[in-house]
Amino acid sequence: MQRLPLVDPDDPDADPHARALLGRVQELRGRTLNVYRAVGNHPEVLEGLLQFGAAAYFRNSLTPAQNELAYLGASVANDCHY
Repeated sequence: MQRLPLVDPDDPDADPHARALLGRVQELRGRTLNVYRAVGNHPEVLEGLLQFGAAAYFRNSLTPAQNELAYLGASVANDCHY
C-alpha cells in the first residue's frame, strides 16, 4: 500500500517543475524510480536530491574501482544481497 502519491511525469496536471525533473531522470537513466516520483511531490527537494546524487556518485575524486568497492562495502555492511 503506497502512502505517498507518486507524481506521474506524463500527467498534465502535475507540477511542471516536477514533470521536467522527472523527465530528465527518465532521459538520463532510462527509467524513473518510485522514490523520485514520491519526492516529486516537493520539486525543490527533488532538485536538491538529484544535485546531491550527481555530486556524490559522478562528480567525485574516486576511481571507478573505488566507487565499486564503496558500493560493495555498503552492501555487505547492510546485508544486501542484490
